[in-house]
Amino acid sequence: MTAEQLFEAALQAHRRGDLPEAGRIYRRVLSLAPSHIGALHMLGVISAQQHRYGEAHDLLSQVLKQTPGDPLALNNFANLLVAQGKQAEALGMAERALGAAPDYADAWTSRGNALLGLERPEDALASYDRALALRPDSVLTLKGRGDALLALRRYDAAVANYDRAIALQPDFADAHKGRGDALQRQCRYQEAVFAYDRAIALNPTFGGLWNNRGVALQNLRQLEAAEESFARAAELEPSEAGPRVNQALLCLLQEDFSRGWPALEWMQEAPQWRDGRPYRQPVWTGQEDIAGKTLFAYLRKGLGDAIHFYRYALCAQARGAHVVLSLNDPLLPLLRNALQPLPVIGLGEEPERFDYHISLMSLPRALGLGAVSMDRYLAAEPARVEAWRARIGDHAYRIGVAWQGDAAVLGAEGKAFPLAALAGIARLPGVRLISLQKNAGAEQLKTLPEGMTVESFDDLDAGPGAFLDSAAIMENLDLVISSDTAAAHLAGALGVPVWIALKYVPEWRWFLDRADSPWYPQARLFRQQSIGTWEAVFESMKEELQLALARGR
Repeated sequence: MTAEQLFEAALQAHRRGDLPEAGRIYRRVLSLAPSHIGALHMLGVISAQQHRYGEAHDLLSQVLKQTPGDPLALNNFANLLVAQGKQAEALGMAERALGAAPDYADAWTSRGNALLGLERPEDALASYDRALALRPDSVLTLKGRGDALLALRRYDAAVANYDRAIALQPDFADAHKGRGDALQRQCRYQEAVFAYDRAIALNPTFGGLWNNRGVALQNLRQLEAAEESFARAAELEPSEAGPRVNQALLCLLQEDFSRGWPALEWMQEAPQWRDGRPYRQPVWTGQEDIAGKTLFAYLRKGLGDAIHFYRYALCAQARGAHVVLSLNDPLLPLLRNALQPLPVIGLGEEPERFDYHISLMSLPRALGLGAVSMDRYLAAEPARVEAWRARIGDHAYRIGVAWQGDAAVLGAEGKAFPLAALAGIARLPGVRLISLQKNAGAEQLKTLPEGMTVESFDDLDAGPGAFLDSAAIMENLDLVISSDTAAAHLAGALGVPVWIALKYVPEWRWFLDRADSPWYPQARLFRQQSIGTWEAVFESMKEELQLALARGR
């Protein structure tokens, strides 16, 4: 057979998905015609499809040296760069392809993929729309568009895009996964499990499917099935942190600290949590005598986590350590007013000298502790407390309310409640509601039900420090009612009575079923009895409040 005949045979094998056979034949072509541009190109594509990215990069680079303006080669190189996480380079390569062929639909899709990887979902959506205008039946573009809509939290539209892709290609596993993710964001957990099961039937070795399925099962309170799903994900992708962290959080949800804290160490392998700085000093494991030593502890993100886990830094200090904390800069002014202040420095800073270092969230494991109760360990600035007392006054029963946090993480959806759910409490005689809400969710103040009043302040926490005004207001309140947000941790750390409204299966630290919190003695927990239903939660709060008011409290 001639080189061209072999090349055609290779293309046929490639089209039917037989990548090993196609690759073997492409190599035969190259043995006969070493400069065969088509064989070099397609062998590079196969290498990328088989995740041999270095080999793919070398082959496609050879192609582009010979045909630098070939839009197909430029686009395939862009796809390779997306797969390697080199999104900025991929964007440039896709735009080079579009410069050569402005109506090249696949290049518009590649551009959208790169933009989505750069966390520019609005721009990605526009690119996908341009691609679909040129080729409306592209399942890859529809799936990408669904991903962009998912990132924009337009969940109904995302599901519709995945459905269109699935209608065109029912065996498209990634579209079923995307559909499951969008359904989960809407708290439609059982439907999400069905979508993940369909995707797993098509691609059973993709650990991410099993992981996300486990999250949905946990939210359905099918805990054994969730554990099995996380375990399968960890088995398939043993180096991935996500399933291991989810296993840890599932243990902690059930108050199993002996298994949960050690497994949570996988969080240090996740990019969003890993400190990433090299230290010549060793990590403190808990085995070394810490008395008289300087311990550098750090937390890359999480305002609520920093407030919550501050107690463990105090526990390390109680064992004789000199603890220095590196945290999000906006938190530093608040923590400098702690009743037992520790040296705190900004994110990315480190002490001039220290003996050991550790992630703040690793301290419970190293200390060998479970849930440590602390009544009050933070305080607001006294002058700010007095200023807010003058503004708020001391009349009536003052309740601070925070109803919405950030639901950016899969599994965190459903924690917010609508402000209108507090209407019954707001109408109780002698009760004032005072907003502690900032940013997302504050718009609900403009659409209150008739007869409901919530006092609010436009300048709340307007400065660079986080929660300074909120803390001062809380110290002038009788009660805080909050969803599972940083505001709940702040109230608990200030020793202010706080009632926390929790979704059916809450975040791990609130555990299951109990009405108290082992972290914050002044906290009471009010739980959904079924997914997404808040009515009974706030009716219960209203009844409790009526009793408290009747007792004159």
